[in-house]
Amino acid sequence: MKKIFFVVNVIIAAGFISSCNNREENTSNPDVAIVDSATISSKESEQREFITIPYPDEMFSFIKQIGSDGKSTTHLNNVENYKKYVDNKSRALNFGIYATDFLYCSTFDYNIEALKYFATVKKLGDDLGISGVINESVAERIKKNVGKSDSLTDISNAVYFSAISELEKSDKASTLALVIAGGWIESMNLVTNMLKTYKADNPAIVRIAEQKYTLSNLIGYLEKYQGDPNVVEVMMQLKELNELYDGLKEEKIKSSLTTKNGKKILTGGVNISITEDQYKAICEKIKTIHDGFVSGK
Repeated sequence: MKKIFFVVNVIIAAGFISSCNNREENTSNPDVAIVDSATISSKESEQREFITIPYPDEMFSFIKQIGSDGKSTTHLNNVENYKKYVDNKSRALNFGIYATDFLYCSTFDYNIEALKYFATVKKLGDDLGISGVINESVAERIKKNVGKSDSLTDISNAVYFSAISELEKSDKASTLALVIAGGWIESMNLVTNMLKTYKADNPAIVRIAEQKYTLSNLIGYLEKYQGDPNVVEVMMQLKELNELYDGLKEEKIKSSLTTKNGKKILTGGVNISITEDQYKAICEKIKTIHDGFVSGK
């Protein structure tokens, strides 16, 4: 049986690692590997299965960078809903959702709320059998760094990937698939609710359109666990969303190398565009899926 090895987009990871070097809190985690797939030998490839996973903090950090006027805690999953999650499916989905809410609060400086969401993530982690990831030591570090947005974000990222690693090591791959799906849907729900109006050239709107590729990867991952009816149910919902994404127009851009201010710039690739009607339809479908997840049904 191949060992699943999770790969985060190299550009994202590089930016994350670089920023960590300038932060007060060291959150390196030896159990979670973030690698460049180009450095993997053929022998390693035979022994491991490499999967690109969605990275919630990347979306939040991007939105914060370009302007986060629409930030709010209104659309976070209420911590009181925790009581409704009594089966593995709802616990796994909402572990991903609450972990993403924790990341959101950490990124956008909602420090008191971050503590509440961390406590809820811990309780669901206990329910899922991964209590070792979220121990008292981590809790103390979070309390110590309240008010230090960058450090708190680093810790929340470490918790997220430690949970992924622990589920993978515990042979709970189908549960992990649900956690990742819940986290991705929550990040999309939060970001789309931050954007009040549609503008075709808004970098955030473009980034949402580009999530087409992330969604495709996520569905491909879920397809590996079709023996679990809970995974199948979630996968079918995401495929409905994927059908809307399939309608987006893609245009290949010829590669070119230019020089600006003494620096060489390589452009090219694929340009993806989204109309206002398509954007609204995608947002509505994301909300429908999200609301189903948090309902616990």
